[in-house]
Amino acid sequence: MGLLDGADAVLFDLDDTLLDYSTARDAGVRAWVREVDGARHPGDAVRVWRELEERHFRRYSAGEVTFDEQRRARLRAFWPHLGDAADDELDRAFSAYFAHTEAAWSPVPGAIETVKALAARMPVGVLTNGHAELQARKLRVLGLADVPLFASSELPAPKPDVRAYEAACTELGSAPVRTVMVGDDLTNDVEGAMLAGLRAIWFFARGAAGTSPAPVITDLRELLA
Repeated sequence: MGLLDGADAVLFDLDDTLLDYSTARDAGVRAWVREVDGARHPGDAVRVWRELEERHFRRYSAGEVTFDEQRRARLRAFWPHLGDAADDELDRAFSAYFAHTEAAWSPVPGAIETVKALAARMPVGVLTNGHAELQARKLRVLGLADVPLFASSELPAPKPDVRAYEAACTELGSAPVRTVMVGDDLTNDVEGAMLAGLRAIWFFARGAAGTSPAPVITDLRELLA
């Protein structure tokens, strides 16, 4: 019996599900730090940046700050000398970091072939917490620009709010109960989706932790079986 038997549509998360975001981010931080401050230990810098990203992106998702404000907050905490910097200086600094990260973007193994194969069989979309313009750029890099994108910046609420999944299902023309959400985040892609009435599959990616109430896969190509 296949994992998608009985499904009318599939929604994928984007970062660390289709795009290997964590690897690209860590590589970007290491290159950026070497460029700005060769004395700073790159391993420590990666750990600190991850923590800051998680903390401040959560604030953005909760509507406490704008997308640009959460980026600037990360920079102020990461580089003390930027504490009193103007917004345009902070934006330039972030662009320098992000250029390294974007250069390292690559697909998760099996992601592209899986999405394209499923899209030939049923409606497929991407449901992601993030800024629509940036997430659309990632899909273009992956060669998946024609896949419908549902980004939290243009939705009534971000995952795991039920409204995010409901809006995506409505756009795909699929009932939640017959839609499958696939992603690496246990809260956003599994538990939240199930609360909204969707089926869920946990993509157990690197660094994931927890016990899943849904089926678990370690390779996206398992969805094609």
